Amino acid sequence: MKLDPGFCRGDEMELTLPDDLDAIALIIMLAGLAVGAFARGYSGFGFSAILVSSWALVTDPARAVVVALCLEVSASLMQAVSVWKDVPWRRVLALMAGAVIGTPLGVLVLASMPSEPLKLAIAVLVLVSAALLYKGFKFKAAPGSASTAAVGVASGVANGSVGMGGLPVALFLTADADTPQRIRAAVIAYFFLLDITGIAFLSQQQLVTNDALTLALLSLPVLALGVWLGGKRFLGTSPDAFRRTTLLLLMIIAGLGICRTLWTWV
Repeated sequence: MKLDPGFCRGDEMELTLPDDLDAIALIIMLAGLAVGAFARGYSGFGFSAILVSSWALVTDPARAVVVALCLEVSASLMQAVSVWKDVPWRRVLALMAGAVIGTPLGVLVLASMPSEPLKLAIAVLVLVSAALLYKGFKFKAAPGSASTAAVGVASGVANGSVGMGGLPVALFLTADADTPQRIRAAVIAYFFLLDITGIAFLSQQQLVTNDALTLALLSLPVLALGVWLGGKRFLGTSPDAFRRTTLLLLMIIAGLGICRTLWTWV
């Protein structure tokens, strides 16, 4: 796919749905968008995994990734005011420093081997790890900057290779004995920086199309409503309930990823 020349010239973009989407496809995409938006508002993560997994069933996965990144940035801006005071910036920047190193490595991995086995391996790892955390595993001591940056490298590799960079970070932060407010704020801030980087990379590869931008703009009202409802749910949740729900969400997303990968091999 290449960037539409009209978009480069700044021509007016018509907000019309792509011709290749029928009614069934739109229903599936709307459901994935709504569920992902609610998850994003509640936990700060899960939106891209849910949206891309559902949209890829009925439309071009590359288009779904572009839309997800654009909407992730929009969601971060919507949530910025409410989370700003809780963001642990030292940890977020350490994660991002690692991601800057890991992302190009992930791109090299993607260029040298099939992506589906990588997706399966990451999903299985996240599923097993989340299950252990759900059973009560926690870090004995708070991770330092070096280990945090190492998680950022792993996140960057996963993001550059299969677009699943958020799961390792969400898993890492949930394993730490931090408050739900700081965990959620760290995830939102990190995703904002990571997704800006991802959009820049996709733009260089000429993958940001008019169709993807149109879908992102049309999705904004549903995104805003879902993020708002998820945020209200978060405010009424205890720390233990937040941790359990977050881990269950991770296991569900990982399970969906495993099923989708195995389905493509059948």
